[in-house]
Amino acid sequence: MLRFLGKKALEHGAKQRSSRPYSTSHGRGWNPITRGCSAQVAPEVAVAEPGHLLDPSHVRQKASDLVASGAFRRPISGSAARQQEQAARKAGGFEGSIYLHHSDVGRQVNSAALSVGLIHALQVLRPGVGYFRPIDQTSHGGNRVDLMKKVFHIKTPPEDMFALTQDQAYSLLAADKIDDLLEAVISAYERHKRYHDFVVIEGTSMRDGSNTSPINGLIASALESPALLLTDCIAASHHHPKHHEAGGNFEAWDFEKEATSCILDHARIMKQSSVDIAGALLYRMPRTSRGTSRLREKITEAGIPFLGALPADKSLESFQVEDVRRVLHAQVLYGGDTPHAANSMATEITKTMVATLHLAEILTLIPPSDDPARGALVIAHASRPDILLGMIDLHETHLSTQVAAMVLTGGAPPPAEVDELIRTRPTRVSLPVLLAPKATYDTCLELAKADSELHATSTRKIERAEVMFHEHVDMRVLNQVLFKERPLRMNPKLFQHGIFEKARAAQSHVVLPEGAEPRTVQAAGEVLRRSLCQLTLVGKPDDILTEAKQLRVDLTGANLVNPASAPNLETYVDILYEARKSKGMTRAEAQELLVTDANYFGTAMVAAGHADGMVSGAIHTTANTVRPALQIIKTLPETPIVSSVFFMCLPDKVLVYGDCAINTNPTAEELAMIAMSSADTAAAFGVEPRVALLSYATGDSNTGPLIQKVADATAIVHERRPDLMAEGPLQYDAAVNMEIAKTKVKGKASEVAGQATVLIFPDLNTGNNTYKAVQQSTGAVAMGPVLQGLRRPVNDLSRGCTVKDIVTTIAMTGVQAAAMKTSSIRQGGAA
Repeated sequence: MLRFLGKKALEHGAKQRSSRPYSTSHGRGWNPITRGCSAQVAPEVAVAEPGHLLDPSHVRQKASDLVASGAFRRPISGSAARQQEQAARKAGGFEGSIYLHHSDVGRQVNSAALSVGLIHALQVLRPGVGYFRPIDQTSHGGNRVDLMKKVFHIKTPPEDMFALTQDQAYSLLAADKIDDLLEAVISAYERHKRYHDFVVIEGTSMRDGSNTSPINGLIASALESPALLLTDCIAASHHHPKHHEAGGNFEAWDFEKEATSCILDHARIMKQSSVDIAGALLYRMPRTSRGTSRLREKITEAGIPFLGALPADKSLESFQVEDVRRVLHAQVLYGGDTPHAANSMATEITKTMVATLHLAEILTLIPPSDDPARGALVIAHASRPDILLGMIDLHETHLSTQVAAMVLTGGAPPPAEVDELIRTRPTRVSLPVLLAPKATYDTCLELAKADSELHATSTRKIERAEVMFHEHVDMRVLNQVLFKERPLRMNPKLFQHGIFEKARAAQSHVVLPEGAEPRTVQAAGEVLRRSLCQLTLVGKPDDILTEAKQLRVDLTGANLVNPASAPNLETYVDILYEARKSKGMTRAEAQELLVTDANYFGTAMVAAGHADGMVSGAIHTTANTVRPALQIIKTLPETPIVSSVFFMCLPDKVLVYGDCAINTNPTAEELAMIAMSSADTAAAFGVEPRVALLSYATGDSNTGPLIQKVADATAIVHERRPDLMAEGPLQYDAAVNMEIAKTKVKGKASEVAGQATVLIFPDLNTGNNTYKAVQQSTGAVAMGPVLQGLRRPVNDLSRGCTVKDIVTTIAMTGVQAAAMKTSSIRQGGAA
């Protein structure tokens, strides 16, 4: 692998260091290999063929000698500025960067998934995290750089996200040009740092699988970055004889000892290069009755912080339709132009079948499954239109027989008559049909030797990686280890993470009246996968399941209810009839309304206590969503008005705006109730309420009817809720800017001015325009509207909402429901 560790390398490195420190300047005639070389360097760089490289065992020994000599440690500048910078960095934790070193390379898909989960978590803690790879895998930057750029929407130019390709690194190492390699890495890293406050540096793993700790140690030291050791538990113990003696039964022996030994070996090499060890994070952790307790104990005893261990997960290693297309270099004939093609291409393959039999026999061999996100791969020659048409039809039924995709072999498309029949169907084909260039036998051989990978299009694997990381790694420990003594600043991702954590803990039951609507179905699938809430989808189960099958969404665990045949329909009729009989409604009319209007049915479920909250509005107006709630659930006795808030997620804080969606011109009494409801809503979501009632004047600096309304509302809040920090009238700038508040609010100390978190607008015109102006002008994320004032939570969606919007609203509804239950219990009432 690394044919760089000879005497010439040592002499060259010592000579270079005796004369100068490493330079990151572009003015020395040297530009890294990826950007071109000077005339003195380029002729000496020869392309090293992997087959001509040294034995890895020889390399490891040479590397150890080199590291022990200290010849390639990056010198530290003696300037006072440099020393101050380093001192500040250490005082604030590992501010600047973290170096990910994969101490035992197992399956690439697992290591990539762990990196994705980690970067996602870091972006929650510190927005704007960058990603840099000193040596990437291919001549075009490699899949890993491309993956991270696309998944996390990193705006850094791709050429500034890595320093060298593996081929370029091999050439420099083979020519004993380690100084040049390190300088290329440092120069590229300095460019990358211009875009980010914190950078995740992912170490290299060479294609021959050799131990890369020596070169990673040198690079981490040169970049002055602490190392986080990432270890594949199964790979670390796979070759140990006890693993084979135990028959792969990890319960039977102390595999933790082998994993810890692997971590310590690599930590020792890193420390020899003067690299601090930030901690250890493990993945593919075998599932045993011991859990992580023994592993945590052993690693902690070794003096290395233990961040967590993610269990082995089959879904991450699964082969998906996109993997089939990539491996076979296949063309997508059908199913690639639907709105949900990405979901179809992410379908997991559970079984591969070669169709040589009749269609009827093939149908009996496809295993039944209730999970549309997993299915069989059917391979047939393109001359078998019976199999092709049969699989397309099977996929469009609600039957619990799942086909992930079909591969046509032979390289030639189906006959023109068959193609026309398929393309002129009433509905577009949603089953992915791939055309492979090779014969059936060769196609099967290609698939047999292929392995799964993680790509930006692997949406479910990426989601699973993120969920697993949050489930098995304590975010507080991660923040403490990497960002010591630096308090967390609220940001949109951290706020959403908090909502999801609260929802997951509460496990509220939310009903979705628009059960067969495509976005709602996809959102329901994500909510279930993330275990955010319990769900009921209202609609005909066959319609919902057919839609879910087309969208490749697993609704296992959801309750599907057809209002016409619901077992509790009579109970709901009683509730609606009692609520509306004074308005002339009959029992027959109540039953008809419940059967024909899903919003009334969902609202009745909530009123009966069969669900904790409701989310609707993807295809209904606000009036259609809110009206049943006002008629059946009704408002709280102390707050006879329904209002709304938006959570405005700014880059460094979250503000609560109310009311920006419901009440046109509230009175002083109503404005006070909106302020009190908004404060309670803010508290339920972890925002400390400091309530500013806004006007165009601060204090008594001016007079007028609008100013007086706000002053009267503030007085009512003080009288009814003396526990709340509330002040008004305040202008917006005096409410949120401490320096301006000191100028405009004189003569008294204020707990609100300059630090308000809840801002109450005097009317809908002001509130609605302000939230949209802030959203559009600053890029702030506006979460909401969240309705408040009802006895139980009902929330309205925009008809232009996305799947992510629905997921967030469902989670917020779950959090609201839990908070209302807690408040009711605290006050001695029924939940």
